[in-house]
Amino acid sequence: MSDPSFTSLQYEIEAHTAKIILDRPPANLIDRDMTLEYHKALRQADADPNVRVIVLAGNGPGLSGGVDLKYLEEFNSSEMKEFLRLFYVGTMDIVRGLSKPIIAAVHGYAREGACTLAFACDMIIAADDADFGYPGVPNLAAPPGMHVWILQRLIGRMKASELIFTGKSLGAAQAERMGLITKVVGAGSLMYEAEKMSGKIAEMSPLALKRTRDLFYKMEDMNFQQVPEAAVDALSSAFDSEDSKEARKAYIEKRKPVWTGK
Repeated sequence: MSDPSFTSLQYEIEAHTAKIILDRPPANLIDRDMTLEYHKALRQADADPNVRVIVLAGNGPGLSGGVDLKYLEEFNSSEMKEFLRLFYVGTMDIVRGLSKPIIAAVHGYAREGACTLAFACDMIIAADDADFGYPGVPNLAAPPGMHVWILQRLIGRMKASELIFTGKSLGAAQAERMGLITKVVGAGSLMYEAEKMSGKIAEMSPLALKRTRDLFYKMEDMNFQQVPEAAVDALSSAFDSEDSKEARKAYIEKRKPVWTGK
């Protein structure tokens, strides 16, 4: 059952997975209230010891049509900056600081700000009808903010430039070939596949998930000279954990491990 304290999204927990489903008909357009609720849901899931994985999805015809432009029309420049700081900076800070993996399950359209939400996740499973796009330059005469940084890191400057300058949308199959998403599945099996992946990950040690995710972000900006020592530190400290000892013991005894998260 969805948590009734949320009005622009659904929040529910099932089998160690917190599902955050954007639900602001008809297009799940993003405004301040949805942003604050998304932040609240992320923090709630991260603080819940029963949750090991987070899944982001959308109700209706797509993940989201992006930021609500009618809502932004009411802003002056300082109010615009305040909202964008909340949405872009706040969202990225919270997502990057999570102790648990987050998976985006994307169907239909994902535009501008919706791409921010999706590509900030650790993995993206997309339905074969998913469509990603950045229409900011041609439609709004404005740069697409965080997407310049995100896309360059994921697919390189040349392809990122094409998508951003032209506003060209990208289908799921092409996004998979470019390495933008994890996998493409049939539209009818999207949530099944997302839950299948989250269920597999939820079987892992919560401590190992946290430390591995931390290492991804720690190594992201390292030069290679720093990488070997960071890897040694991460592996040696993990080896002494109760979960690591339990994993080795369970492997020898041919049974499922029982995690303590320590």
